[in-house]
Amino acid sequence: MESTLKSLPEALSLTAREVLRASWPLFQVSLPGCLPLAVLGVAASAVPGAEAAARGESNGLHSPDWWGLYLASTVLVLICYAGVLRQQLALARGERIGVMGSLRQSLIGIAGTAGVVLLSVVAVLGGLVLLVIPGLVAVVYTFLAWPAQIEERLGPVEALRRGVDLVRGRFTDVAAIIGSLLAAVLVFVLLSGVLLDIGMNLAGAGAPGHMGLSFSRWLMAGLLSLPVIYTGAVTVTAWRVAIRRA
Repeated sequence: MESTLKSLPEALSLTAREVLRASWPLFQVSLPGCLPLAVLGVAASAVPGAEAAARGESNGLHSPDWWGLYLASTVLVLICYAGVLRQQLALARGERIGVMGSLRQSLIGIAGTAGVVLLSVVAVLGGLVLLVIPGLVAVVYTFLAWPAQIEERLGPVEALRRGVDLVRGRFTDVAAIIGSLLAAVLVFVLLSGVLLDIGMNLAGAGAPGHMGLSFSRWLMAGLLSLPVIYTGAVTVTAWRVAIRRA
């Protein structure tokens, strides 16, 4: 296994084609360890919406306990996704950390993770309010902030600055990577919707009611966990190129 880790290819340039090509082996190697965390994160992200629908609160007016559930599920999602990224960053270095090890590190670093994600979201949403285009620009400039925060142990503000520095002068290349990644994820999600419909029909025939609903939710979580892991692999691969050329 160690020889497999050492042989992981590096992208030769920051072009979309090269980064997506080099990220695929990392995705494959990281899939077994990252899959449980990604499935849990995707499942947790759907809990607030399902709870609101069950309570008939889909009109946007939620009770205080729902907001508590939303906060708890958001923290869990961040911990899980940070665990995925930590495992992939370690694999890219030729090391390996287990699921529990990545969870422990993510829990310890949750404050920094929450800070960099919150600042990134504020920057993107603020830019979207300002005629959309600034928001899209913010997406590109914050793309490498999270791996910077994790790998270089930076604070949220320093991580965003580091991300901007790494993207500066490579804006078009990073934007092309993000665009290609989003296109690939969109195609996968559309195909997953078709498979989910088939799964729900099978569940409805063999396991009606609550059991069939649970089956369909976990099936969807399993399917959507794959683009989460692949997105992490692409991000880590782009990060490696950017710091090598910084």
